[in-house]
Amino acid sequence: MRRIGQNPLLYTLLGCTLFALFGCRSVQRQSLGFQSTESESTSETGFGDISPANTESVWPARWGAESIQAGDRTGIIVPIDHSISELAPAHLSRFHRLRTGETEYTDMDLLAVAMGIEEPYKFQAEGPGCYLFVHQPPIDGEDPKPSKDGEPELFIKYISAQHSTKVNTSDEPQLELERTWFTYRTPRSGQDSIGTILLMPGMFGTPEPVIDGVERYFRAKGWSVLRMLSHPSRFTQRKQFGVPPGSEAFIAQRIAEMFDTRTAEAAYAASSAMRYVHKKYPDDAEKPVVLLGMSGGAMILPTVYSFDPSLYSGGVLIAGGGNFLEINIRSNYAKWIDAIDLDADPSEPEIQKPEKEQLQELSNLYMTMSKLDSLHTAESMRGVPVLMLHASSDKAVPASTGDALFEAIGKPERWVYPVGHELIFAGLPLQTTKIESWVREQVLGED
Repeated sequence: MRRIGQNPLLYTLLGCTLFALFGCRSVQRQSLGFQSTESESTSETGFGDISPANTESVWPARWGAESIQAGDRTGIIVPIDHSISELAPAHLSRFHRLRTGETEYTDMDLLAVAMGIEEPYKFQAEGPGCYLFVHQPPIDGEDPKPSKDGEPELFIKYISAQHSTKVNTSDEPQLELERTWFTYRTPRSGQDSIGTILLMPGMFGTPEPVIDGVERYFRAKGWSVLRMLSHPSRFTQRKQFGVPPGSEAFIAQRIAEMFDTRTAEAAYAASSAMRYVHKKYPDDAEKPVVLLGMSGGAMILPTVYSFDPSLYSGGVLIAGGGNFLEINIRSNYAKWIDAIDLDADPSEPEIQKPEKEQLQELSNLYMTMSKLDSLHTAESMRGVPVLMLHASSDKAVPASTGDALFEAIGKPERWVYPVGHELIFAGLPLQTTKIESWVREQVLGED
C-alpha cells in the first residue's frame, strides 16, 4: 500500500481550481419527451454473445434468456446512426417517465427478433429515477456542435428487457426495456492499438471532464477506449421499501435481488459491447482489455469482471467500495442520486427513516442474501493485476466500504490519498500518467 500526497491543502486548491473551470452540467427535461407520472413506490444490427464464468443461477434472467448459461445471449448490440453530438443525457425525476416513442418500439422489436420471440408482449420504457440518453436532432436544420474528439469509430447501445416485478393480470408478458450506451475510439494519430481500456464512469456519467481527459490520455498512449457513457438506464430507478419491524429479512432479500439484477445488467452490457468491438476489430481480440472504473464504475467492476473473466486482463478501481446497501444508506450523495428510500412506518404520510440499529440489521442481512455485490465477486479478481486508488476521507462511497473491498480482493496494490471523494477526482489528472504506466508494467509486462 502506498500513501501519496500527504498535503490535503494542495488537493483542496487543485480541486477548487478544476471545479471552477469545469462547472456543472444541467439537463433540460421539458423538451426530451417525458410525461408526468406518480412517484412509484415498492413495498415490495449486431448481437452480443456472452460467456459468463458462473453457469449457476446467480446471474439474473433476461427476456429470451431465462437461465443464463455460458454462451447465452442476454441482449443485443445495436449501432446508433446519428452523431454523438445529438445525444442528450436525461435523469428522470421521481415524477416522470420516458414517453414511449418510435425509438423504444424499434429497440424492443429488434430485441424480440434477435431473441427469437414471436408472441405478443407489453413493455414500459424507463421511469422515475432512470438515467438515459435521447436523440435530439438539430433544430431548424442547424448543424450539431461537433464533439471535441470527433465522432467515435463505434457508437452503440446494448438493449435488453426483463419481466416486470409488478403484478401481471394479462396473458402477455409485461416487460421493462433497458439500454446502455457506449462509444469506442481507437488510438490517436492512427497508431496500432496495444489493448483496450473499458472505461466505466461514476453515477450519471460523472465526472465527465475528468473522464474525457483520462480517455484522451490513454488513446494518446496507444490504447483503444470503450467507454460506457453511464450505468445501465435502470441502475438508479427509484424504489421505496416499507420496513416495518419484523420485515427486515424479507426486505433485505428484495433489495439484494434488486441490486444483483442492476449490477448484472452492467456486466451483461460491458461484455456484449466488448465482444462486439472484437468482432469489428478482430486484430484486437487477442490484445489485453483492462477495466477502469470510477466511483460507481469501480463499485460494479468486480462483478463485471466475474461475469466474463476470460475477457479481461486486469482492473483499476478509483474510489470504489462494496456493500451497495450500506453505501446507499451512508453516502452523502444519496439524496442527489435519489434511487432508494427506506420507510420504517409506511402507515405515516411522510417517510420515516429507520433507526440506526434497524439499518445495520438490514445491511447485514443484505450481505448474506446478495450474490453479486462486489464484496462477493471480488474474490474472482485475486491473482490478476488490480490497482485501487482510495480516498481515506471519502463520504460519497464511504471509505470503510473501500477498505472492505480492498480486503475482499486480497489486498492488491493501493494508492491512498488523504482527501474526500471529489478531490481524488479533481487530482486524477496528475495521477493518470502513473496509472497508465502501472497498467503497462502489470498487464503488458513493460518495465
